[in-house]
Parts: sequence; C-alpha cells; structure tokens
Amino acid sequence: MKTNYIVLFAVLLLASACSTDFLEKLPQDTLSPEAFYSNGDNLNTALTGVYDALQSENNFGKLAELDGITDNGVHFKYETELISFAQGIANANVTQRFATYYQAGYQLIQRSNILLDNINAQGSILQTERTAIEAEARALRAIAYMRLTYLYGDVPLITKFTQLAEIKTVSRTPKAQIIDFVLSELKFAADNLASTPYNSTKGRITKQAALAFRAKMLVYEARMGNKPWTDALTAVNEAVTVASAAGADLYYSATPTDGVANFEGLFSLAKIDNKEILFAVKNNTLDKGTNLYTYFAVGGGNLSLSVHTNLVADFYCTDGLPIASSPLYNALEPYKNRDPRLKASISVPGDTYSTGTQLLAFKGKATIGVLQTDFAVKKMTTTDGLAQNQGQLDIPLFRFADLLLLQAEAENEVNGPTTIAYAAINKVRKRAGISNLTAVLNKIDFAAEVQHERRVELAFEGQRWFDLITLKIADKKINAIGELNRKFVPNQQELFPIPQTELDINPNLGPNNTGY
Repeated sequence: MKTNYIVLFAVLLLASACSTDFLEKLPQDTLSPEAFYSNGDNLNTALTGVYDALQSENNFGKLAELDGITDNGVHFKYETELISFAQGIANANVTQRFATYYQAGYQLIQRSNILLDNINAQGSILQTERTAIEAEARALRAIAYMRLTYLYGDVPLITKFTQLAEIKTVSRTPKAQIIDFVLSELKFAADNLASTPYNSTKGRITKQAALAFRAKMLVYEARMGNKPWTDALTAVNEAVTVASAAGADLYYSATPTDGVANFEGLFSLAKIDNKEILFAVKNNTLDKGTNLYTYFAVGGGNLSLSVHTNLVADFYCTDGLPIASSPLYNALEPYKNRDPRLKASISVPGDTYSTGTQLLAFKGKATIGVLQTDFAVKKMTTTDGLAQNQGQLDIPLFRFADLLLLQAEAENEVNGPTTIAYAAINKVRKRAGISNLTAVLNKIDFAAEVQHERRVELAFEGQRWFDLITLKIADKKINAIGELNRKFVPNQQELFPIPQTELDINPNLGPNNTGY
C-alpha cells in the first residue's frame, strides 16, 4: 500500500501532543472531506491513509517495545512510564506510551471511520474494488480495537467519524461488546476479501489474515473463559486451511537445516513478502517506518531495551530439552548446542555486531554502558552483512508460525495432545532446528510446551504481553524473574490506565480502570 501516498486529509489527522488533535476538523485551507469524497476514485487514496497509521511506533511500528514490560526484557532510561510500570508502579498521569498508544489507536479508527462514512461516494470505481476497500478498512479498524481493548479494557466504540464536541461526551463500551464487534467485523472482512491482495498490491490485508486475527481473538477469549474453546478451534482450523490453500507455510532458507539462517532470513529485507507472513506493516526506502536498529540493536544509538537473562535461559538445547536437563548443555559454553532461535533473536556475548561500517565483538553489558543485562535484541534490527535496518524493514503482525501454535494450543484444549496438535508444534520446532516433542505428554504438560514455544518463537514481536495477560500467568512469570526490580501487581496491571488527560477532557470515560 506504500506505493501511493495520502496527501489530502489523512496526514493531517496525525496524533500530536494534544490528545484530541487527531479528532478535530480539518484546517480550512485544505480540501474538505466533502470535497475529497465527492469523487469515489479517491477511496483508494483514503485507504492508503488508513494503512499508513499502522506504521506509527505507537501502533505497530515498535513491536518489541511491549516486551519490555514482560518477562522478556526491560527498558532503560528513555521510556520512564514503561520502566515504572515494569517495577509495579503505575498511575493515570501518563503522557508517554500509555497515552500515545491510546491516541494512535483512535487515529487509525477515525481514518477508517471517515472512509467508511463515504464508502458509497460517486465515482468510476468498480463495485468489486469498493467492496474490497470497505472490507479492508473494517478489518484494520477491528485490529486497532483488538489492541485497544486488550490494553485498556472498556474503550469507546466509535464507528462513525466523530467531531471534537461529540468526542467530549462519549462513554466507554464494555469490553465484551468490543470483542463481539471485532469478531463480527473480521468475519465481514474475511467473507468479502480474496486470499490474494486486491489488485496484487502487496501489503493489503487478505481473507486468511482476517481469519487469523479473528482466530487469535477467539483463543484469547477462550483462555480467559469468555468464549468456548470449540469456537476457537473451529476458527483456527479455518484460518490454517485457507492460509495453506493460499500458499502460506513456514519460511526456509537456501540451507533448510540451518536454523539460524531460517529464522534470520524470515525477517530480512532480502526475503520480504515471504510465504510465512500473513500480514505486515509495509515499509520501504521512500516511506520508512520506525528505525528499530537505533532503538534496540547493540550498535544503535538508544539501546533502550535489554533482554532478560531468564529468557535466554528459556531457550532449549537442540535436543529439545531445557538446559537444566539436557546433556548437551555446557555452562562453560552456554550458547553452544542451543535452539538456533536464540542466536537469531538475541545478541549474546561472543557474537559480533555491526556499526554499519565494521563488525565488533560483543561482550555483553561491558560493551554498551546502558545495557542492563548481557543481552540485547537482535531480531529485526539488522539486515545482511554490515547493513543496518533504517526503517525500511516490514514489521510482521501475523506469521503462519503463530497460527500453527494457536492450532496446537486450541486442539490440545479441546481434544488433548492429538497427532494434529503435535504436528503443528513440531512443524515450528523443526524449522528452528530442534528435536520434536515426543508424544507422551499429558494435556497440562503439552499446554506448557506450547506456552514455551510461543515465547521463544515470537519474542520481540509484540505477542508476549498479550499471551501473559490472556493466559493469566503474568503474576507468576514476571514476579518470578528475580532481577532488575521487576514486579507485576495482579488485579491492576492487567490493564493500562485510561490517560488522565483523556479523563480531564471527557469525564464520561471514568471511572478509571481498577487501581488507577
């Protein structure tokens, strides 16, 4: 979608320091929505503006950031609110990420709403294209609501473009209603989209992507006891079937037995749009996204996220056993014979790292003073050789591997650890280069292995926080870390606070979430 650029109204709706700027009317010296939508041929341009909102680091541009409040990592210096939250300290007087996540979500929603309000604008556009645009806009809006409701709980459900005066009076909609809305919208999208992007435009959401997001939400809800596991399994299986028929599969490098190459290649510029990516935020050299290298890589300027030692320890050995029980583990050479995803996802002592002009030895936190542990994020921060990711790398929002692990989980919950469940998880493990799970586990132990597999496979892809919360294990996992003052407060920190700035503008958004 980045081949066209929105130049009329969408860019003007970018969220700013004022939490309501993106909801206000357009400046009088720009083309009004009425004039813009007098020509239905502009609907495609408007849709590009909706996709553009995905790039924001406050939506999906910095996926690794949320891992910094989980058991995967910890922030340093720059994100003071996230640092305090990770230490069990949280309040509603937020102006950084907890406020901007909220604002950016509604920025995307409002862009979708104004497009959908005008979806029947007159013009030469074909009805098939108009239907696709509507389905895509509704899917993207649903994804924004999915993120908002799992971060903030009850949030206002706004389905029409809303002016500032009205936005000051809206109330929060119960989370259960938001969930049902999202599920319905994603079903509409799946029913009206093809399994190939419309007009072969890379980056546009497809039928299988809509089904995958819907399946994930049903898994989340089943975990929390709000929806039946049978519904989740049916949705996951449908998504797997449709995606597979469309050619989706796990990515393998030219050397398929090289687990590191398989995993690194999956996220590389050279293999962009590979068959494993069900949906991604599209970036390129002309329309760049967030510079992940600068924020997270060892050679970057900020290095604002350190990787927890306990995550490194959680990567198995290549025999598929934890380091505590594997005969392959040697404490004197702790990174030898390990799950290849460790070296592909995390910079560990003994690695080399790129400055853009040379390769240097990485010696852990002794190398870079701001590192809080000996480990830094590697996934998605570098490309080939000495090159650095400067924001042109696509950001995957849903991979086929994620869908396979959801299938293994849902199948186990409904039918126990069947051959279907083992096949799904072992397919992911095989690509990584570690041994299969042996089919002798009970339901509880198999579920634990799926949780483990999701942690190491999806680390720094923005999934861990939502897994911890919906599985109801955040208290157990985070408070067991025992390093860097980590703390999780149960019955409070499952949700973020509604920003006080929003409550000041609109008291109808209160009372705030429990504990704030």
